[in-house]
Amino acid sequence: MRIAVLPVKAPENAKQRLSGVLSRSQREALARVMYEDMLEKLCAARGLDRVAVATSDQRAAEHARRAGVLVFEETEQRGHSHSADAAALRAMELGARTVLLLPIDVPLATTAEIEELAAAARPGVLIVPSADGTGTNALVRTPPDVIESRFGPGSLRAHLEQARARGVPAEILRPPGIVFDLDTPEDAAELLARAPHSRAAQLLRTQWNCGSRG
Repeated sequence: MRIAVLPVKAPENAKQRLSGVLSRSQREALARVMYEDMLEKLCAARGLDRVAVATSDQRAAEHARRAGVLVFEETEQRGHSHSADAAALRAMELGARTVLLLPIDVPLATTAEIEELAAAARPGVLIVPSADGTGTNALVRTPPDVIESRFGPGSLRAHLEQARARGVPAEILRPPGIVFDLDTPEDAAELLARAPHSRAAQLLRTQWNCGSRG
């Protein structure tokens, strides 16, 4: 069984690196739009047996339930890696042999790319790096606990080194939509240029005059 897990931290605390150009409420609105958009893509993807949202945010949990997906409720927020690993263990309890750990903030990701990740799953680890080549945007683990999550700065190397130390096969994949993540004002300008009709770009356009920054 393949289960995709989408960890969702409290949206009001999301996208801190955009705080210079977006207010807290605007950042929260952006995070919610990206979450809902990513969940929609996961639900449409073939090759996944289940989709799960791991969150302590009640609004996000309610949206997930309306979409018909699993909700792994959290009582507190202890970081992306902790949420991902706790959710992976819960997925294993449900019979998952593979988990796909994906973020909300990859607005250019496509359903086809998610399907490609699911189809590529094999014993070991598949890693999708961030655009700068140092972080990790997506992680596919077979079995779900084959390595632990080390999301954050330098996580690509941390995941590869952990796999090597455990003798776990590791492969890097670079689907372009998942490689791009939205963190900075420069990323926002790039999103407006590359996908002006995406939901995230449309929201950004109403919140921040990004058009002149591209």
